[in-house]
Amino acid sequence: MQHHVLIDSVRYIIAGLTLVALTLGAAVYSGYWPNAGVPSEALQSAVPFMLGFLALSFVLALSLPRRIPRLIFLLGLFPLLVGWRIAALSNLEWVALFAAAAFVGYIVLFGIIAVIGLRAPADQQPNRITTTYSAIQLGFIRLYLGLDLVPHFTEKLFAGPGPRADDVKAFQALGISDALPFVVVAGIIELSAAIGVGLGVLTRLAAVLTVIYLMVATVMGHHFQLGFIWATTGGGWEYPVLWSALIFSFVLGGGRWLSLDEVISEHVTLPGWVKFLMGDTVSHTCTRLEK
Repeated sequence: MQHHVLIDSVRYIIAGLTLVALTLGAAVYSGYWPNAGVPSEALQSAVPFMLGFLALSFVLALSLPRRIPRLIFLLGLFPLLVGWRIAALSNLEWVALFAAAAFVGYIVLFGIIAVIGLRAPADQQPNRITTTYSAIQLGFIRLYLGLDLVPHFTEKLFAGPGPRADDVKAFQALGISDALPFVVVAGIIELSAAIGVGLGVLTRLAAVLTVIYLMVATVMGHHFQLGFIWATTGGGWEYPVLWSALIFSFVLGGGRWLSLDEVISEHVTLPGWVKFLMGDTVSHTCTRLEK
């Protein structure tokens, strides 16, 4: 019961901060709040996306069942990050500030979920498994690796023509004349990878496809020709290969702790091929109890 009260308190704070960000963004879009510094093209094309993602985050934070706080964390956090990124790219500083505050709330919720899992008796844990520190560590790494793609796909798909034009120029510098379709396709792939790896949806499959994409991008960006060190002019292959290697490690065990794969597998009977694409949904070093 105490856990439910704590989770509800945090989710209400998160929802309140998200609502403030949403209200400020709506005021700017409708002309009731000064929009100095906001590019006109962003106001017309990017801000509506920002409002939509913030509204989605607000609704999910309030409506998802508190008995599954992992759903609140995963599904509420993702659209918040997208809305926050759009606000930052559109120079909506106050919107970005309250979105950042809501993000801090999700960090607190992450800690609550972890502590509840560590303290709960093994026979009360989801799927009759035990949460461990190493499971939390792997979950944190997977979340960061996948959600690190949010800024990339956001500027390609949702942040308006300004940020997208920078990506078009970058693709054109690689010798691609008609670059806009490639930018959009890259954004869709990055969106899918962020969902698959970051949220843990068909994680094993998502990890393989994400690594393929990153390697293709590394080759097309000529990073292998620029040497190893990422800090060199143009960037060597150190960072993209490190990113790819870490993501590829989740091919071995799937999403595991704090993933949608884990939540889905607890509540739905799945065919074997779907379980295979998910990977092992039992947390690392967790012990299944004898029935």
